Amino acid sequence: MGDEGKEQARKASNGLVEFAVKEIKNAAASHPRPKQAQRIANGVRISKSSVVGEFGLGFAGQRFSGGATTQLNEGSTRGQKGILAGVEFGARRQKQFLPRTAKFGLRGNTGTFIWPTLRRIQPEIIKKWEESFATIVKEWDK
Repeated sequence: MGDEGKEQARKASNGLVEFAVKEIKNAAASHPRPKQAQRIANGVRISKSSVVGEFGLGFAGQRFSGGATTQLNEGSTRGQKGILAGVEFGARRQKQFLPRTAKFGLRGNTGTFIWPTLRRIQPEIIKKWEESFATIVKEWDK
């Protein structure tokens, strides 16, 4: 596939990522603690150069007044205060977060706004992706 085909793929993927980010932001507005969730959702960074469509959440540059960031700190990371996991999945001991969400699969939890939204829109994203790329491949496979 030439540069023109890659550019079409990039545009199609970016459209899908922007759709997903918009849905995550809408879900953040209805979160039980919307200020935390919206702060994380508003910090989403979309990779404009990706052909497959990528976005990132949780960055050290997004700081709260108490020193916390929107990073994902898993387990016990001393000295780091990332809130992404607590806002999305809840916590057992920290009162600033909702209670831990229910189990999902073997090692996960359901989440509150990011993962449930992505699971909900997944069939639509897959359908749109398949349609977009079928058109691109058809055009460039001559």
